[in-house]
Amino acid sequence: MQTTSYSLEELLRRAKNGSLTIPQFQRQFIWRESQVKLLIDSMSRSYPIGSLLLLAKNPDLPLATRSIEAEIREGHTLDETVLDRTATDDRTATEEESYILDGQQRTTSIVRVFLNAYPKKIYYFDLKLMLEAHDREETSWIRARQRKTETGRKENNKLLRADIILDQAKADFYVSEYFEDHYPEFQNDRTAGRKAAARIKGVFETMRNYKVPVVILERDSGVESVCRVFETINSTGTRLTTFDLAVARFYPQPDLRGLWADALKKHPILDNFKVDGERVLQVLCLVVSARANKSADPSRGKLLALTPTQISQEWEKSSLALADTYAWARANGARPETLPSHNVLVSIAAVKSLVQEKAGDGSWKADDVRRWYFSKIMHAGASQASNYRIGQDFDALRHYAEGRKPLGVTEVNLNAEMVLHLKPSDVRYKSLQNVFAMTLREDIYSSDKIDSESVLHDHHIFPKSARRKHGLNPSMLDGICNRIPMLEESNLSLGEAYPVAYFGELAARARSGGTLSGFERRLRDYMIPGNPDDELGWADGFRLERFEVFCRKRAELIVSRVREIVGDALRSDLLSEDDLAEDGDL
Repeated sequence: MQTTSYSLEELLRRAKNGSLTIPQFQRQFIWRESQVKLLIDSMSRSYPIGSLLLLAKNPDLPLATRSIEAEIREGHTLDETVLDRTATDDRTATEEESYILDGQQRTTSIVRVFLNAYPKKIYYFDLKLMLEAHDREETSWIRARQRKTETGRKENNKLLRADIILDQAKADFYVSEYFEDHYPEFQNDRTAGRKAAARIKGVFETMRNYKVPVVILERDSGVESVCRVFETINSTGTRLTTFDLAVARFYPQPDLRGLWADALKKHPILDNFKVDGERVLQVLCLVVSARANKSADPSRGKLLALTPTQISQEWEKSSLALADTYAWARANGARPETLPSHNVLVSIAAVKSLVQEKAGDGSWKADDVRRWYFSKIMHAGASQASNYRIGQDFDALRHYAEGRKPLGVTEVNLNAEMVLHLKPSDVRYKSLQNVFAMTLREDIYSSDKIDSESVLHDHHIFPKSARRKHGLNPSMLDGICNRIPMLEESNLSLGEAYPVAYFGELAARARSGGTLSGFERRLRDYMIPGNPDDELGWADGFRLERFEVFCRKRAELIVSRVREIVGDALRSDLLSEDDLAEDGDL
């Protein structure tokens, strides 16, 4: 990687000779007129405008590109020699094609203004306003007029076309002429006119000499390096994803951006779960590798090594399998905000895509796969799964689906004490939210039906305000034992209500209405301890002084529910997280 700078003239020359191109993954030019003017104004004051990030053209990472969105015309009225003044003996070393990874909005703006290359408008500098407003840090002196007639000056010569300033002799002559002949205030004061002209010439000189910082990634930079540097330097914090690179790598055949847009329309669940198009490529890569009897991890390099034919043949099937897998995960309690890991679903989807026609022999059993899935997502390292691990999971599932090997499960380390102190950042926390949601049929408060389209809120059973008012244990109060998924309307209705009141009311209403059995079923689904049949004592379990006892009982119920799902994969005999730290699986 090298850091350098381009003068304005050098940047324009490179744009004009086509050595700067834009990868297809980049968005189109979207800047507003005000942003363009602010950029040019900043250059006129020598303010920094940020660095450009370029990637030297790399034969090992060929990217489809497009030209800068500007109409750089042949026969430009500007003398061609002006843009050649920066030529040096080593010019050929810097003229190779480079991809603009970051900075296309700025580069396009500069080219449109200073090469008179915007098809719709012509940029002018208002000499009168420059004298009056430039010191006030205003941008009004930069004018954009509809492109009608091509002329270098307008409005009695006070508007000077922006590209003309690159020719210093011509620009200086026009500025002097305007202030001497067309600016009334200086008709009788030639000295003042010359000073005014000198100020404007100085601004133009500042722009001509402006240096744009440039970071150039060498041609042998690997994919990982390109993505990391882009992510670090990009001024908007935007990630350069593998899918972005693949879009540019394969464009226009296949057009991955178009294929992904179609997939999102056909399978709304992918959009709902904010799935990235890279996931389809990962599924596809695993399938292609298996068909070739090769083990493969869906790494960036291997995704970019796919062929257009492979993508075209497998895309529809892979995207359908991925959508079906997310629907399956949703049926098992996952919501977009609680999905513990996309990686595990990629492995399942790849097997669905590859061997779904063979799954009818009974080897693919829903309970086996669910047990395997939950043992994976409840493993402490699930969220950090590598591409290598995805490949391993895929092989294990494929061999199981083909009847070659039993499906092993990952050991789940969890006991009631751990559940009590789980933090939201722990992958097991989200996994338990899935465990809660997978059995819910009705809202615990309203008894309204819960389905895949329902909006659920994470409700605190004992309200958060109880910490301040009654000194309840803060970690338990915010812990998962004090939370239940609840319909949005019910959560808003309850607000900061205390459970001893609303659970007491719910139980009394169920007894009087003859719906106690339904209420008891909802309590079991939500893993709420106690028996509401006990008219006198059950609601007392929600009193403030019983808070920690309630949480501990609920933790035990949660562990029991996990055991029902993962069976003997659950290891609950560990005493603390310190024991886990010594476990080689973590």
